[in-house]
Amino acid sequence: MLINDSQIMPGQNWTIVCPLVANHTYHAYLYGNFTNYGPYPLTCYDIYVYDDLGEMVGYHTPSAGLLANLGTNGSAFFVPQQSGNYTFVISNNIKASQAAQEATFMLIEDVPTDVWNEHYVDGFGSDNLPMLNTSWGYEFVTASQYIEVYVNVPDTLDMYEARLYLMSDSSSTNQTILDGVPLAWELGLYGVTNNGTTLTNSGTTVTGGYNLDTEGYRGNAYSSCEYYGQGMFLNFSAPKSGGLNLYHLVFIGEVGYGTIDYLIKTEFNNTSFNPVTVPTATTPDNNTTISYASNSTQLQNAVLQYTTDNWNSNNTLNMSVSNNTCNATIPNQAAGTTVNYIVTATDTLENVLNASGTYQVKYPSTLNLTATSMEPTLGDNVTLKGYFTPQTGNVPITIYVSSVNTTEQIQCFTLPDGTFTASFSPNSTGEWLAYAEFDGNSSIFGSESSPLTIQVQEPILTKYSLFILIGVGAATAIGLLVYARKFKG
Repeated sequence: MLINDSQIMPGQNWTIVCPLVANHTYHAYLYGNFTNYGPYPLTCYDIYVYDDLGEMVGYHTPSAGLLANLGTNGSAFFVPQQSGNYTFVISNNIKASQAAQEATFMLIEDVPTDVWNEHYVDGFGSDNLPMLNTSWGYEFVTASQYIEVYVNVPDTLDMYEARLYLMSDSSSTNQTILDGVPLAWELGLYGVTNNGTTLTNSGTTVTGGYNLDTEGYRGNAYSSCEYYGQGMFLNFSAPKSGGLNLYHLVFIGEVGYGTIDYLIKTEFNNTSFNPVTVPTATTPDNNTTISYASNSTQLQNAVLQYTTDNWNSNNTLNMSVSNNTCNATIPNQAAGTTVNYIVTATDTLENVLNASGTYQVKYPSTLNLTATSMEPTLGDNVTLKGYFTPQTGNVPITIYVSSVNTTEQIQCFTLPDGTFTASFSPNSTGEWLAYAEFDGNSSIFGSESSPLTIQVQEPILTKYSLFILIGVGAATAIGLLVYARKFKG
């Protein structure tokens, strides 16, 4: 609302009545030509707010020449506690004012970004004139350079247009910020753009041009319905500056009525899709559950596609969704099957999340290994025996035997009953380790036995040769002594 020069003289009031909804957030402010930060301001406007019971619920009484912001409890925004008609009284302070200069009173609902909001819309009346809810505007503030707006329209309504207007550009040196929130460029509220002209067509990225009529400038981005229930989508890239920009979002109905759902998306690339339960391998007897989760947003829907023939054909499963997690179960597959899958999910912010993976279906296997002697003597031939499950013949088994300085590989094959045998001759004493390994094949997973510890001993003759020689020498000496005694006697 424009307040002209001399419209509210010192000592006079002006009353504006607006219907507000409880617990909604409104941006109400007064600014304009009366603003003066110099030493000699002329006009002092005070504002008082009353609910529909006549109780004062807010006020702002700055000194002359200062902006007035009707926030609640120090906030930049006014939040009514009850729904009803609220009265805004603009008073020209007779004690502090020497003039009545031009000003603009602005009241608009501020809506959050990156959540779904609702708005009721009426089309034009039978007389082709707009109704109360035919044209409506909202504001939002963001530092994001990129904006997307999604609008879901009910089947009872045909929308004329949704429009997006850049009303305060942070790259401009003339941007006004009050209590941390940008204010709309004043002339832009009256349909003027930043090049000083009123536009009647689109195609130029400009600031201002706010317009609730079907004719005239339709904004930096816009979208229309062609039939009842058709959704709308807008996107816009702001001048890159990194500061806060203020936008007005306008909805204009055409025919019918209904409540639209809309999302102002400003967050991008902040959501990741992480595995919760993903298989790397499974067996033919088991179904396989696959689960993924968004790190920050709730999921709307998710679909899993999988193939068992390298995408020559595929199957589709609708996944169960609970908050930020989705899951589905792929039925059991035959041994030797490779399963590839893709998960595609959409979250409440219209992000499309993707994940993919693969797993093999095979029979499990086990190996055990024993030795005929756990303490063989150096030079002995050590026999190693084992058993492979499932009982399968001609399966290649590799047995590894190693000491401190030596590692050997022994290749053998299973018999039809799953048994296998190998042997080796250790070439040094001390501790040797042995284990069996199956690398796996197209239908059976690989496995490895528990290791065996084999202690290789020295031969007895070598180990005790010194003692044996001493013993033999002693025995010989005793024998000679006995013989000498006999001979002497």
